[in-house]
Amino acid sequence: MSTTTLEATKAEEPKYEYFFKDNHWENKREVLTGNKAVKTFDEIPVIDIAGIFSDSFEERLRVAQEIAVICKEVGFMYIKNHGVSQELVDEMFEVSRQYHALPFEDRMADYVYESETLRGYDIHYTNTPNGKVQKKGSFLYSYDCDKDPEPPILTPAQRALCVGQHNRFPVNQPHFKEVLEEYQKQMMILARRMMKTFALGLGANETYFNSTVTAPFTSILLNYYPPQAPDGEDPESLIAHSDFETFTILGQDMLGGLEVLNRNGVYIPAKPVYGAFVVNVGDFLQRISNDMFVSTVHRVRNLTGLERYSIPFFFSFNMDVKIPVLPCCTSEDKPAKYGPRNLNEYTAQRRKNQRQKHEEALRNGTLEAIL
Repeated sequence: MSTTTLEATKAEEPKYEYFFKDNHWENKREVLTGNKAVKTFDEIPVIDIAGIFSDSFEERLRVAQEIAVICKEVGFMYIKNHGVSQELVDEMFEVSRQYHALPFEDRMADYVYESETLRGYDIHYTNTPNGKVQKKGSFLYSYDCDKDPEPPILTPAQRALCVGQHNRFPVNQPHFKEVLEEYQKQMMILARRMMKTFALGLGANETYFNSTVTAPFTSILLNYYPPQAPDGEDPESLIAHSDFETFTILGQDMLGGLEVLNRNGVYIPAKPVYGAFVVNVGDFLQRISNDMFVSTVHRVRNLTGLERYSIPFFFSFNMDVKIPVLPCCTSEDKPAKYGPRNLNEYTAQRRKNQRQKHEEALRNGTLEAIL
């Protein structure tokens, strides 16, 4: 075989983008070019969602159908006129900056691995020729049923499932707690309205999800990304992955760094849009929609040379319910691909896997980042 033939054969070998999904890395998407490329998105759509708050059902349905198209084709969108004040959003980012500027010892006082349900502060490193450097820091706060704008009536067993009872807060900083609690309230109002919108967009009754989000599993994550080390072992600040929850509402600063993987295996920048949130479909919503909606892979690369901050709000269902595929998403030709999933069992297993991975990393002396 000639050298020219060998080079041509090598050039035809497929390339893949690998990502983390369903608790493992055995996921990949081929990079499609030329005649193999398919029709897909090359930018993140922007949608005005003011209509989901309208008194007119026809207006709510119109916006829901527009959102459904985006959820089927892209899985990511910017939402404008979402009802959350920019003043509160700005205050959250300021609180996050102040928190991540605290002395290391103060942040580590709330270390996640000293929490029963892994709430609190976490830090991830990457190795460089000159030693380890931080690539990410985060603070995790979860649903507090006592701060819900629609307080649920819970049995003792149901209350015990609310992981927010294990929330931890930095000492001598009451404002930190106050702002997070107010942000949770506003996010809950928006998220529940979005769930009505998703139901309508899928063809279900608008109130289909109401009884399953009375005390939902939610989390607020205060992310800090220092400038990415150019000589670090990890090419990303946050590895390529899909979100396992139902959906995510993301606040990001104006630096950028979030990238979304399209069907051709090409990462599309999710450039910041002031005053808008980024919303993306999670694995759970893809599952119960029978794959009508897509949970899109994404990653973060902070190549700006500056400090980046983001605040994702993850929303899911009550911990004690099993959510099946929506009947309206099935037919004789398209039966349900998935059985019901219990969120408490699933998240408990994820926490168990995370803790085991952390303990293994400690034993091995490695610095592997854990999602």
